[in-house]
Amino acid sequence: MTPVPQLAIQSRSRQLLSEDVRRRLLVAILDGTLSAGERLHDEQLIGWLGVSRTPIRTALERLSEIGLVEMEPNRFTRVSEPTIECLVHSLQVYAALTVSTIDRVVSRFDEADLREFRRRLARVESVARRQQQVDWAQDDLRAVDGVLDLISGRSTNPLLLGFLGEVRVRLAFMFLHLSVPVDRRAVRRFVDEISSAVEGRDEEALARVVTTAFTLHGLDAATVGRGG
Repeated sequence: MTPVPQLAIQSRSRQLLSEDVRRRLLVAILDGTLSAGERLHDEQLIGWLGVSRTPIRTALERLSEIGLVEMEPNRFTRVSEPTIECLVHSLQVYAALTVSTIDRVVSRFDEADLREFRRRLARVESVARRQQQVDWAQDDLRAVDGVLDLISGRSTNPLLLGFLGEVRVRLAFMFLHLSVPVDRRAVRRFVDEISSAVEGRDEEALARVVTTAFTLHGLDAATVGRGG
């Protein structure tokens, strides 16, 4: 058996350490332990996480790639502050990536797939019935994503699914800090149209539904404020 070079072992160990640090920072950002706009100082992170500077900087760079951290060399490193413009752009990317996974998926749905689709869609439909609800909640967003994940999850392209997963994290972070009003009519339209497309095995119609559903029509900085 050919021995594994020591350098390769050390490299793998560093990768695992930086990934662990990334996960811990990600959880802290998404649960509010690290708040939007908060400065991130190396020495404080070293003391908190109990690791050296290198895996911390690597983890922060990876988080900056998906928009959760802002880094300006020799100036600051901080948790990002979401804006409506960034949210709109992220939703467009999410829709585009999801559409890229649709090809020849629903045409192969069997009855078990359709039952699961209907079960997940019912959770989205319930959002439109809640008259007292003003803004999107995390559980409701997960319900919408669950419907689309049933479709996109059939993709055999790991790179595409990896990008989609990163966009999902970015969206979860943004919706955590932005108050986005629920348009019940748009939700009902989405439910009706995606149901018709999937039940009819019409992938072109499904692509149109996904593309148009994630446009925040009529929303701007005046109507989307900071979450409280």
